Amino acid sequence: MKGIGKVLLVGLALAAGSVTAVLGLLARWPVWLWAVPSAMALLLAVLQALAGTPKPESQEPPWEKTRVTGVALPSLVPDYDFQFSATVWWRPIPNATGLVHADPAGLAVETVLERARAVTECEIPGRLDLVQHRLNGVLGTQSQDRSGLVEAMGGRVELRLSEDDRNRLGKLSEVRKTEEVWEHERRYEQSRRAYLGDDVLKSPGSAVVWWLARHDEQVSEAVDLIGPLAQLSAAANDEAVSELYTHLVPGAGPFPDDVGDDEGGSAEPSGPCGPTGGPSVIGPLRQLLDDVDLDEDSDERKVYTHRLADFTDAAGRPEFARLIREKLLREDDAAPGGLGPTEE
Repeated sequence: MKGIGKVLLVGLALAAGSVTAVLGLLARWPVWLWAVPSAMALLLAVLQALAGTPKPESQEPPWEKTRVTGVALPSLVPDYDFQFSATVWWRPIPNATGLVHADPAGLAVETVLERARAVTECEIPGRLDLVQHRLNGVLGTQSQDRSGLVEAMGGRVELRLSEDDRNRLGKLSEVRKTEEVWEHERRYEQSRRAYLGDDVLKSPGSAVVWWLARHDEQVSEAVDLIGPLAQLSAAANDEAVSELYTHLVPGAGPFPDDVGDDEGGSAEPSGPCGPTGGPSVIGPLRQLLDDVDLDEDSDERKVYTHRLADFTDAAGRPEFARLIREKLLREDDAAPGGLGPTEE
């Protein structure tokens, strides 16, 4: 529409000039009266025609390309470089200074490599595919070099790692995963030890409550386990069993410390807790009585125990003989009025 309007204006200007000249000649007007308007109309037509003539568009230089292969670019991990390859497209930029460069393709390659390095030095080498896609996206738009002489862009990016670097990264990854699992197991073990030592086995009472919480319907079994739980609590805290629970722990009671010489021979020295070996005597003897099927309250068991005590006394160990009578016989049986040699 705009072009059609210009054509109409040019035609009207030419027609007006021609009509004015014809009328002036026919009517014999003075020359100045018809020549000046005709000339102005013709001039207007010429100017309109020139204004509507399209100007030739400037021609941009074509894109040229070059290939970059196997350039080492740093990664986030020291000494592990990416092997970078890409196609670089470039073209010169017209400038008013008239400066030129002997190797404009080199300027283009340098520009693309700088942009690629800004990406790779922030990435770990184990993510080759991800970094490659990112580079294709970043380098795909044109950018001018520092001197402003060329503009360049990159594409068809390929990233690789050397075979040795891939093997080393694989080994490091396995070690790191194994170490992480071990660290979790160690923390789990520490947590369990702290839970058992600082909470569950802090005292015999807390140990009993912990067992009841896990076996809330086994009350009678909990009563039977008070002694063993007291032993566990004492061992966990590097302490002796509390006197409150010693009667529930076999071999943990007090031992006689008034041991002296006897007619049959010399007694073993006694320590602050009784004769040496006291705790280790009663348990095996009680187990022996059980192993030979002697019932707890049977006369056979009483006789057997008395004979053991007598043999021990005759062997010059009166303190152990008294310990056997006190620990393995009831009070009335172990008393002087109990079973005697005649009754046996």
